Amino acid sequence: MKLWIKIVFLNIAIVVTLGILIGMAIREVVINSLRTELTRQGESIAKNLSSRIADPILIDDFYNAQEAIEDVRGAEHDIEYVFVTNKDGHLFAHTFKNGHPPDVMRWNPLVADSLLSVHLLDTEKGFIRDIGMKIFAGMNPELHIGIKEERITQTLNRIRNLVITLTIVVTLIGTVFSCSLSRFITKPLYRLVDFTHSLSKGEFGKRIESSSKDEIGELSETFNNLSHELKLYRERMEESYKQMLRTEKLTALGRLSAGLAHEIRNPLTSIKVLFQTFKDNPALTKEDMKVVLSAVEQMDDLLTKFLRFARSDEFNLSDVYINSLIKQDLNLIQFQVKNQPVKINMELTKLPPVKADKAMLQQALLNLILNATEAMPDGGLLTIRSRLDNGYVTVDINDTGTGIPAEIRDKIFDPFFTTKSDGTGLGLSIVYNIMAMHNGEVAFNSNREGTTFTLKLPVNV
Repeated sequence: MKLWIKIVFLNIAIVVTLGILIGMAIREVVINSLRTELTRQGESIAKNLSSRIADPILIDDFYNAQEAIEDVRGAEHDIEYVFVTNKDGHLFAHTFKNGHPPDVMRWNPLVADSLLSVHLLDTEKGFIRDIGMKIFAGMNPELHIGIKEERITQTLNRIRNLVITLTIVVTLIGTVFSCSLSRFITKPLYRLVDFTHSLSKGEFGKRIESSSKDEIGELSETFNNLSHELKLYRERMEESYKQMLRTEKLTALGRLSAGLAHEIRNPLTSIKVLFQTFKDNPALTKEDMKVVLSAVEQMDDLLTKFLRFARSDEFNLSDVYINSLIKQDLNLIQFQVKNQPVKINMELTKLPPVKADKAMLQQALLNLILNATEAMPDGGLLTIRSRLDNGYVTVDINDTGTGIPAEIRDKIFDPFFTTKSDGTGLGLSIVYNIMAMHNGEVAFNSNREGTTFTLKLPVNV
């Protein structure tokens, strides 16, 4: 969920919560105030009415007493009922139209020493406040007036509707205001998020423009400095890595130098023999010239292959066909293994291209192939397989050597770790880094019957 949406929801929740709390607080205040007012009003009406009906009660004048309470009942809309008792404490006059309830005398009984009693009744018609008053102190006659709380209910309904309306209006206004304010606040944050995404993709050196002088401005400047530092660091790392690749290439060429020298010695020997013959017999035949030219072309082809490999140190992504690189590397090592009893078996299947740096992948494959041949000094079988596996181009390089000792298997990809007296310890580390840079994987499986290194690269889609 977006941050600005969370801010809007938070503001809406705050407004609604405040509306509910304010409504509850107002409700309690209004209820208490209206009930107090109704009680005072009832007491005032009761006092006036008790004075009016005092004489009719004493002389048992039912007509005048009934007339008096009917007048009060008709004049006051909040009054639900009125009834009085006589000197004997029995019901004397009342305003109940269909007869009085049988338990009316128990609704709000007055104790002997009490002149006034107010009791809240919960009836079918709602809450009624019964105000009971002694007409004469120390005597039985009582006056009871039932004040309806309908006015309180109506007032509460109006207040509730008003609070709900105001809450909705304030919520709508607050939502619009919150949207505008939250978008204004979060817009710089979104720019920072986009900027961090570009950094995560390796787009170092970019800057984010921010004119604010608050914390967001400070954070933007910090990210700008970080982007600049990461760019410089990457440039230094790339240059350092280029140097490591060049060093490892020279090391690989050094490992192949013996075979190269042997291959060059053969055509040189042929040329030397012909020229020694030429010294004794200055006439060279056409066939002799063909031998010389063939030997020179052979040496030129060998040196061209080596120089092409040695000079390819630029980082260039392109569509690369793995099978082609495998064949090129095998051409480079053919004179290396010519004098070794090593057989080469290729099981290559047709593969789609991968997006990669050709020189780097050739370096990685050559390192593994050389390691495999050196693992079989007494001869063996070098098997190279290529296949497509779940969207990955996969290459297996298998030797039939003695395997990698178990105690060093977790260290073979560490930089500068080597078991060879003349090794740099960078070969497998470089293979690992090259695969990581191409979002690929390198793994191995080793036992006493040999070792298999597996390279996996995602297919260029």
